[in-house]
Parts: sequence; structure tokens; C-alpha cells
Amino acid sequence: MIEPVLYIGAAQSVFAGIIIAIKRPQLIADRFLSAWLFIVGIEMFLVLLNVKWLYMVPYQLPFLVIPMLYGPLLWGYVRGLILENPGFRRIEIIHFAPFLLLLIIAFFFRDPDKIVTPEPFSQEYPSWFARSIYDILVFSSMTIYSILVFIALTKHKNRIREQFSYKSGKITLAWLLFFSITVYASFCLSYLLKGINWLIIDIQFDPKIFIYIGLTLISFAFSFYGYRQAGIFHYPGAAKEPVSSPGQTAQYQKSGLSKTELQKLANSISEAMENKQLYLNPEITLSEVSQQLHIPKHHLTQALNSVLHKNFYQFINEYRVKAVITRLEKQDIQRYTLITIAYDSGFNSKSTFNSVFKKITDQTPSAYLKKVKA
Repeated sequence: MIEPVLYIGAAQSVFAGIIIAIKRPQLIADRFLSAWLFIVGIEMFLVLLNVKWLYMVPYQLPFLVIPMLYGPLLWGYVRGLILENPGFRRIEIIHFAPFLLLLIIAFFFRDPDKIVTPEPFSQEYPSWFARSIYDILVFSSMTIYSILVFIALTKHKNRIREQFSYKSGKITLAWLLFFSITVYASFCLSYLLKGINWLIIDIQFDPKIFIYIGLTLISFAFSFYGYRQAGIFHYPGAAKEPVSSPGQTAQYQKSGLSKTELQKLANSISEAMENKQLYLNPEITLSEVSQQLHIPKHHLTQALNSVLHKNFYQFINEYRVKAVITRLEKQDIQRYTLITIAYDSGFNSKSTFNSVFKKITDQTPSAYLKKVKA
């Protein structure tokens, strides 16, 4: 029952790893993702080796520690996408220390005379305690890194409102949050069934099949979404933030700007919106506004938050809603559809337009249109 899943999963994971590895431009996040996919493929191949051809191997391969890499590599992929400066620091090697330690232990405590490893917790398995400790460590690793990924992606979703005027899956990374939860859920289900198999009833299949089914499906997903995922803060043509004067930091609390200076900055941003209509660009970002106004990005953020009491997302979309209302009042609806007017005003999706319009006007676009027609 498990063999077809392993064949498909191993082939798909390696294929997806190659696709991501040759992707251009290559981001540090892509390197973590391709490594994650190759590791998944290697584990499935070794499990298949264990199931089908282990009699050809002189001793049990210490491959059981490979899942200890899943969490750190997924965490590296997430950090590579959400951080503006995601470089890999030497201190981060500590994330891979548990894997290296368990690999060394598995190698030195292997049994060269044992060809087939009995099921854990069985009468024939003398080191069932060690195996149970290993299972606890693997599950703990997946739990810790799944929590870290969840927290990081949730904070990222809130933080991007300071720098982006639009929403998309490539920016919010909602797809990555969903798939990371799916991977963890497959591990939870597998370990739950494993416990039931040991403590309550004998399950007539290997509970690990749910892990491998989950990893196979995620490999398919990553071969599509991972390949399409561009850098959020690092991509070709991305605007570069103007260099600030010495002593300035990205934390605007320490910028030293007075209230008068912040008010001037707020006026500059508003004038740029009014005169240049930058909001009509559906994918305008704070970095691009910073480049056009020659003002450091963190100063713009401080002015928006401190003076206008809005984040960049709210600020831009208010202008877009005003543009829609102006066109509706001019009876443009007689020539164009409502969604066409919304797109022309800078919105990039119908759902975003509906939610933003209702939040600002307390009415849905269709209700407001009826009011205008009346």
C-alpha cells in the first residue's frame, strides 16, 4: 500500500527540486526549498529501499534522522522570502545541529548484523526506548518549526501593509501557510495512528503513509507555487531605497525628525498622490514611492503612522476609493462596469476592491452605486 506513494513521492520531489534549483533568478529562499524537496525525495527513496531491497544492504541505514531537516529547511525558506536582508549567518547552523548529532549517534549505534529492523515497541525490538525518544525528537522538531513558521507568516501578513498597496498570494504567502499547516497535520495524524497502533489496536497499515502522502502532495504544490513565487522584497526592477544620512536607522523612533518635519513629509506624500496619481499603479510599493520622492522609506512610514495615522495600504487605497466614487458621481457607470472603474482606479482584484470600499464607506460598492443612481 505504501510503495506506490513512495515511488510517486520520490520521483515528484526530485523533479520539483530540480525545477526550483534551475529557476532564475535564484533566491536564497529557492536554495532552501530545492534542498527541502531533495531531502524529501531522498527519504522516500531510502524508505523504499528499506521496504523492497534492504536484504541487499549490509546493515540498517541511519536514514531515520532525515526528518530532522524538514523543519530547519522550511524555516530557512520562509525567512528567505519574508526578510528584506535574508543572508545566511553562521550562527544559523545551530538549526541543523540536532540532525548532525542524531546522525552521528545513529551511525555509531547501528547494528551491522541486523538486516531488517523490526517494528518499534515490538517484543523483538531491543532498543524500542531509543526509537521512541527519536520519534519524540522528530515530532518536537516539526512542532517547534511549524509554530515558528506560523508566527513568522502571520506577522509578515500584518507587516506588508506598511509597504504594499495591494494583496496577492505572492505577497501574503497564504499558500505557504496553508501547505506548512498541511505538512504538520500529516505528521500529527501519522503519529496519532502510530500511538493507537501501539496502545489500543493493531492497524493493518503503516501509519507513516499519511506523512508520505502529505509530503508527495506538498511536493506537487511546491513545484507549481514555489516556481511561481518571486522575491517579495528582492526581484528584478525592485526599487532601491535612497541612502539615508549617517546615524539614521530603519526604526523611525530614532530618526530624530520633528513634528514639523514629519508634517512636511506627510504633505509631500499627499501631494504626490494628488498630482502624480501614483495610486493608479495597482502594484505601487512604498519602496517605489520612496525612490520617486527621494525620501528614506522608514521616514515615509513614520510620517504615515505618526501624522496621518494610517499604514501605506490604507493610505493608497483611500485614494483609489475616492477615484472610484468620483467616477461614479460623474455617471461613468453608464459607459463602464463597476469592476472596470475599480481596475482603472488602481485596484488589482475584485475581492480587495469590495472589502476596502466597504471598510472605508461602510457600504458595499453595489449599494453605493444604487444610492448614486437614486
